[in-house]
Parts: sequence; structure tokens; C-alpha cells
Amino acid sequence: MSNLVILLLLASAAFVLEEFILIKPVFTITQSDLLSKRLETVAFWLPAFGMVATAATMGIFGGIRFAGLINGVGLIFCAIGITLRYWARRTLGRFFTIGVVKQAGHQVIQEGPYRLIRHPAYLAFMFFYTGFPLLIGNWVGLLILTLPAVFIFAWLTLVEDKRLAEELGKEYQEYQRHSARLIPNIW
Repeated sequence: MSNLVILLLLASAAFVLEEFILIKPVFTITQSDLLSKRLETVAFWLPAFGMVATAATMGIFGGIRFAGLINGVGLIFCAIGITLRYWARRTLGRFFTIGVVKQAGHQVIQEGPYRLIRHPAYLAFMFFYTGFPLLIGNWVGLLILTLPAVFIFAWLTLVEDKRLAEELGKEYQEYQRHSARLIPNIW
């Protein structure tokens, strides 16, 4: 169990490092429409509580699963999530915000992970929030963290797509025609 605690701490530290230190987020939630504000707030707090609950129940529900295979998959998913989120944020540069708002000089970015999918930062969260409970072998974490997080980020993807299409117009609408929301050739 001590190895799992170490992995849990490392994954959490990497998440905090990427999310709050390496690239300082610009919070524009207050400028978002009411639905976006609510979803973005839930998208922040729901996974935070899910991560705490998953970690807190690790002693009861966690463990090495299938000779560590599941835990290894969780580690890979966490690493993919953190790496993809960082890549997405670096690619957007000054256009990356916490909140859906049109900025001065806003343009549609179609480089890096945005070549294939429109919301790689949300996909990154889905990877991380799926990997986190798997990393510590906590099946309950899939219910209290992964399922709610995937649902909220899928919904936020729909809302953001609609808002960006309205605000950025034809350029974004054309981008929508040749890119997937989250999973190429599927959705």
C-alpha cells in the first residue's frame, strides 16, 4: 500500500504543478455566460472532491489490481492527461483561459493537439480523472471521480463549442467540420 501512496502523491503533485504552477491560468469565469459559469465551477469542484474522496477511501477500496496491470494503466492515463493538458495549454498560449470568453485578437488555433481535436485540455482531464482511481486500484473512485468528471467535461465541451461557434463565427464553424470534439472519427 505504501507504493500506492507514493504514486498517489506523485500524481497529485504533477497535477498541481501542471495545473497551477507551470502555466498560470487566467481566470475569466466571471465573464462567461451563466450556464458556462455554473459548469466551469462544477468542473473545478466536483473532480476536486472526487479526488479527495478517492484518495481518502484508498485504504478501504484501493490496492494492487491484476498484478499491478490496472495500476500501471492508471499511471499511463495520468501521465497522458498531464502531458496532453500541458501541451494544449502551451499551444493556446495567451488564448488559454479558465472560462469561455472571446478575447481581443482571438483566433482559432489549429496546431499541436488542436489539429485533430477541439478540446484536448478537456480530454486530458478525462484521462487524468480516469487514471487517478486506477492508479491506486480504487474501483469506487471510478464512480465518484471518473463518471461525474467525464460527464461534466463532455457537457462543457458542447457548451464551449456552441459559444465559440457563435463568437468566432465562420472560422470556428469550418474548424468544427474537419475536427472532432474529443475523439477523432468518433465524437
